[in-house]
Amino acid sequence: MFSILRGIRRIRQSQPTAQLSILCRGKPISRDELFAYTNGHFLVDEEQQLARRYVDFDLDALCSVAAALGDVPSPVASVSKMEGGFSKALLMEKENGCEVVAKIPFPCRIAGPVGLTTASEVGVLKYLRRNTTIPVPRVLSWSSDRGGSVGAEYIVMEKASGVPLFLVWGDMTEFEKLQLIQNLTKLEAQLSAVRFPAYGGLYLRDHLQSSNPQCLLLDDDVDRSQSFCIGPSPDRQFDVHSDHSKDQGPWTTLSELGIFIAKRELSRISTIPNKSALFYQGTLEEQAQLLNLTISLMPMLDSHPLLGQSAQPTLWHTDLHMGNIYVAPDHRTQIVSVIDFQSISVMPLFLQSRWPEFLKPPDNYTQGFTSPELPDGYDNMDDESKLLARREWSQAKLAKAYEVSTYLEDRPAHTARNVPRVFRELFTRCGEVSEVGVIPLRARLIEIFQNWSSLGFIGSCPYSFSEEDIQTHEQQFADYQAWHEVQHLAQECLDTDAEGWISPELDIEEKRRQNRELLAMFIERMAGEKSPEEARQMWPFPNDA
Repeated sequence: MFSILRGIRRIRQSQPTAQLSILCRGKPISRDELFAYTNGHFLVDEEQQLARRYVDFDLDALCSVAAALGDVPSPVASVSKMEGGFSKALLMEKENGCEVVAKIPFPCRIAGPVGLTTASEVGVLKYLRRNTTIPVPRVLSWSSDRGGSVGAEYIVMEKASGVPLFLVWGDMTEFEKLQLIQNLTKLEAQLSAVRFPAYGGLYLRDHLQSSNPQCLLLDDDVDRSQSFCIGPSPDRQFDVHSDHSKDQGPWTTLSELGIFIAKRELSRISTIPNKSALFYQGTLEEQAQLLNLTISLMPMLDSHPLLGQSAQPTLWHTDLHMGNIYVAPDHRTQIVSVIDFQSISVMPLFLQSRWPEFLKPPDNYTQGFTSPELPDGYDNMDDESKLLARREWSQAKLAKAYEVSTYLEDRPAHTARNVPRVFRELFTRCGEVSEVGVIPLRARLIEIFQNWSSLGFIGSCPYSFSEEDIQTHEQQFADYQAWHEVQHLAQECLDTDAEGWISPELDIEEKRRQNRELLAMFIERMAGEKSPEEARQMWPFPNDA
């Protein structure tokens, strides 16, 4: 620590600020542009969205931290801005040629809980480097204190080795892709093998114990150095603004976790207004009643025979896409770095295990040991339909390779992924009541009630729904489903997400024009079913149209 401080003092004395080059996508930018969010635009509420992602910090202080790292301190010569959905990353090149990456989470709780977001990512990275062979960047310096010299939370880490997978994926042979998939599942198997004592976030013990007494130590067999612990979850969905913040984890049982989610929603429903009147969301009393039914159900999951080991607290990378996987340029099947562990939590394996984004199966995919085939009647299709069928077939083969390789290399994850979907959705939909109302959660509770015995429950269901209740729900669910399909269609057509984010590679004015045209078409097609104003309200991005 003292050597770093001495290094910072020498660098500050020897490096004039004016020498620093600040870039974004290869072009010079000002300091204010460095702090601003420039990685795309938003179709709605753009001014507010950009303001929430503005990060002001002391660039000179951050450069001094980076400059002092390494055996020989060297001033930072250039800073290149990169940005993701939840943080700002700065590629910092020193005068001696060494490169490091500084990562700063966005404020306004976008990235996750203040203080915990950075501390948990550091804990995960250090744990993986020490206890697995999963290649992750080495943490060089960090702070979760926004009151420090930099004025923001930050991590300075090694630059990831290799090249992002998306740069070479299109040139890889099918055999190379299969080899890479196998190597990926072998890395994931190391995560499944670690048995953590509770659900929550993974932290350095010395850091968390000094600021938060609510932490559980790891057993010697998974933490021989006795350096880590499980503490509050850093996941964005568990970032609460109520009296339940003290219950942000850790949780030692599945029911404790589920009951926390339900109680969090109980505290939110009276403060978050309904965003849409286009489908039934339920009264406050109905929302509270369903959440309390969920609370009564949760203790029965602790000993449920279908869950078993699939509820084991497990660390998992839940955002694996081709931008987070780096491969060796000359050996493209070899994964040399995995990045972006921000807000990663230890959660039940059946909630964690999932298809990586680039290996998700197409809609007509059949799980199990069946080989994907081209559809019946392929020879009689037109050229465009044949092209689409071949693309889906190719994607299905990749998904099958991942499914089979997971079965062979990582049986716990394969088993967890095949737990009946309703258990996973029970937790997910319970956490959405304050946003979308009663219908999604009620659908899951009805499904459990109707299939109680076949789902492996013992005894009687603690709640019931009458035939009239179910008929009413089905009518209301149709309206909800129509709304949900409109959201999905608009996002797909406009290459955007729920917030209306548009990539900087795309023309925002063209996307705004498309949005207006699509909304006009939608209003016209809904004529007779919905008024123009009702149709506009269903559209996710009406402000610009």
